[in-house]
Parts: sequence; C-alpha cells; structure tokens
Amino acid sequence: MLDFAALFLAQANASAQVHFVYDIAAGRVIFVNHAYEQVLFGTGAGVNAELPALLARIHPDDRGYLAEHWARWVQGEQLSEINVRLQRVNESAQWFAAIPYYHPAATGALLVCTLHDISAAKHHQANSDLFNSRKNVTLEVLSHDASGAFIMIEQLAQYLRDELPAAVKPEVGQMLKMLENTSRESVKMIRDLIRLEFTAAVATNLKIDRVDVGEILRGPLEQLHIGYELLGHHFAYELPEVAVYANLDVSKFTQVVINLVSNAMKFTRDEGHVRVAVVGLFDRVRVEISDDGIGIPAPMLPYLFERFTRARRLGLRGEETVGLGLSLCKTIVEWHEGTLSVASTEGEGSVFTVEIPLAEGVDSRLPDELAAAVVFS
Repeated sequence: MLDFAALFLAQANASAQVHFVYDIAAGRVIFVNHAYEQVLFGTGAGVNAELPALLARIHPDDRGYLAEHWARWVQGEQLSEINVRLQRVNESAQWFAAIPYYHPAATGALLVCTLHDISAAKHHQANSDLFNSRKNVTLEVLSHDASGAFIMIEQLAQYLRDELPAAVKPEVGQMLKMLENTSRESVKMIRDLIRLEFTAAVATNLKIDRVDVGEILRGPLEQLHIGYELLGHHFAYELPEVAVYANLDVSKFTQVVINLVSNAMKFTRDEGHVRVAVVGLFDRVRVEISDDGIGIPAPMLPYLFERFTRARRLGLRGEETVGLGLSLCKTIVEWHEGTLSVASTEGEGSVFTVEIPLAEGVDSRLPDELAAAVVFS
C-alpha cells in the first residue's frame, strides 16, 4: 500500500517551489521543503525562528492584504490565490503567488501553502501593460491631430472646387475632388483603427490584478500630457501621494481613462483645459475626468451611456462617433464592480467620474503586528 505522506514529502522536496505546512492550533510551521533554503535562503530547522524576519520583508502595501487573507485561510474560508511582494536589499521586490489548501485533520487543522516565484511574469506583464497603454495613448493623440488636419484639407478642397470659375480646366476640379475623397477616407481609416483597437481590447477576458491605481495610470497620463501639450492643448493630472490599491484589469481600465480623456478633448476648444484627478477615498478610488469645454445638452444626458445612443454629435474638430465608446466604458467599469457617471452644464464643461472599490487589506499593519496575526494566532 502506498505511503501517501512519504510520497507527498518526496514530491514537495523535489519541487522548485516553496511548500510549507502550518499547524493552525500550534501556531507553527511543521514542514517546509528544500526549496525554502534556495529561494528564501532560510534553514528548514530554523523556519519558525526565521519567520518574523521573513515577514518583516513583506512590502508595506501588502501586509494588511496578506493578514486579511491569512485570517480567512486559517478558518478554511476564501482559499484563493494571492500575490505578495518580498523586499530585497538593493534589488527589485520578489513577487510570490501564495496558493493555500486547508486540511481539516482529526489531530488538528493544517494549512498547506505553495509559494510560486512569479517575479519574471509580473515584470513581463508590467512591460506589456505599459506598451499597450503607450500604443493607445499615441493612437488617441494622433487621431485628434491627424483627423483634424485631414478634415480641414477636405473642407478646403470642397470650398475651392465649389468656387472654381467655369473657365478653369476640368482637371483641376477633378484633382480637388480626389484630394477631398482621399482626406475623407484617411479620416475614416484613422477612426476605424481606433475603434478596432478599443473593441479588440474589450473582447478579451478580464485579467484582474491588485495594483496601485496611481502608479498604473502615471505612465499613460504623463504620455497624454506630453502629447497634448506638444499639440497646443492643455492637459493636467493629479495622483494620490500614497498608494491606492484596487483590483483591476490594467489594460482595460487604462483604456477607459484614455477614452474618457479623448472624449473630453473632443468637446474642448484648443484654449480649454482637460484634467484627470485620482483620489483615494475610504472604501473606493475615484477617477475624475473634467473639462471646461462646451458641455453636454441636458436632453442628451439620460441617453449618454446607451449602446447606439441617440446622444451623438460631432466633436469640435469634426470627430464622428458611432455611439459605442461611452457604453463600452460603462460596461468595463461595471465589470470592475464600479460606476461611471457624468455631470455637465452646457457651455461650462463636463465631469466624468469613475468609482471602483478599493482592494481588500488596504490597511498596512506593522511587521510585528503582522507576525502576530499570521504566525502566532
């Protein structure tokens, strides 16, 4: 008959991931595999004595988060994977995915946990999110400037063609007509590209991570600031002074903010201002996109977030819409258990407000308090 305990020990010790077994009643680790020494540089025999120092290395923003989940795990509740960071001297933080399993043994409940080092995956994901946000910002900024230029060329060509005297060679009128059509098609191509990128991003499955909202928006907002300022527009943003964590699909959420900024620019004159403010509140994070543009007529407001809404109008530079943008933005925000609302006064401007719940464990406990909560409870 197989000795399952021996089989588990052999498999755990052969693993490159850290595995440990915690006796909940005794408040101590009763097993840790060999990977603990290679990955966390401890000693198997001294694991319980080393735990306070190890827990003190947990990133301050993750301490309350870990303690909150640990309190549930030792009760056999909400045994979901979480990601936490360990700080290292003169190196970037080391990311771990903690995967728990609760074993209600007759001799006392045990918590079995596996720690996967996901530092490389986190690094690649951050680079991917940054690349996507930069791409989307570039497309949005260029769409305004390039579309505006092509619309102006189209209008000038049409005007000149209409004003041509009859004596002018017909080839001139044909060339102006060609210029007019080319400009119109170029504008359509730009808008189709933007729409395709946005709808493709929405079509993918949600990938939720616990992230600092200010930090993940800093890059795209700074790029928007640089891009719009170069084009002569006034754009500013304000981020929280401290970390504010929420559970987000980074790519989709940043696309919502970029899209709302783009809409604000669409209805704000060149001398006007668009501003983004990210604020951490007691139980949620708020992102406000405000402008001093032409505002939204009151009869349009009730229909603004409808799919294929009747509240359609051209932007100040001739930008068109199919009425999908704000509807998709609202859908994405609701996927994050949040809300998207608008307040606007015609002739004075608009404020679009996104609010989403804060992530769990937002309080950062001191290392000794965390050690007491996690190890010695």
